[in-house]
Amino acid sequence: MADNGFIHLQNELAECKIALWGGNLVSYRPKSEEHDIFWLGELNKFDNVQAIRGGVPVCWPRFAEEKLNDNLPRHGFARLSNWNLQNVNVAEDKIEAELSLVPDIKYNLNLSARLLIKITDKLEYCLETSNDGDEKFAFSEALHAYFNVSSIDDIEIKGLAGHGYKNSLDGNFYELEKDLKIRGEIDSIFMNQNQPIKIIDSGFNRIISIEKTGSETTVVWNPAKDLAEMSDGQYKTFVCVEPSNVGKHFIKLAPREKHKISATIKVQKY
Repeated sequence: MADNGFIHLQNELAECKIALWGGNLVSYRPKSEEHDIFWLGELNKFDNVQAIRGGVPVCWPRFAEEKLNDNLPRHGFARLSNWNLQNVNVAEDKIEAELSLVPDIKYNLNLSARLLIKITDKLEYCLETSNDGDEKFAFSEALHAYFNVSSIDDIEIKGLAGHGYKNSLDGNFYELEKDLKIRGEIDSIFMNQNQPIKIIDSGFNRIISIEKTGSETTVVWNPAKDLAEMSDGQYKTFVCVEPSNVGKHFIKLAPREKHKISATIKVQKY
């Protein structure tokens, strides 16, 4: 069901809400869960001008302010574009949606993107990039997922220990020695990270697991302060864990080639 640029879908297993602006999956809740899996800023304007803060913004085909594709907006233009809804299928045992995006002519890019969303007893979320031109194209990308947590102080993130990471706050490289607990601002890119990640949330008594393919980096972010789209103290109730290809791990697509980055998200009791 479409409503003011949002697609609401539900069945016996789950419900979700997709914003056509940004192709953003702003809500996903299995019926067995009291709390949404994704976080959404309470002061979003939803004005189809600014990017939506929360859900799963698509950073494409540029991440942050990387020099690669620096003619494009910060985090690219996918989150600042209207996506086209191609297909929807709602059955008793699954929900499926497909969205597509062709860059505005002003960007002069022979690219296209597809978002494939499938919900069964889990969420499968895939971004496919196609190089439709005759020249190679290099890009970075991230599925900028904002996960809803009881409190940033009550979570532990497993699956990152032993990996080197770049701390974007100081530009230096480190290695994470043990499972991650967040105490203050964090903006880190974990390199060569392919194994599943688990967000252990003792407050909500649940574990969110993230498995990914086509991704060589994982970004973890929390600003430790409220930003414009957040109500008072709302920064304390999310963590971004982002399947990505950024930094030295950007994707190089030959003409007519495709690339997929995907995340499979499951929830279980803690």
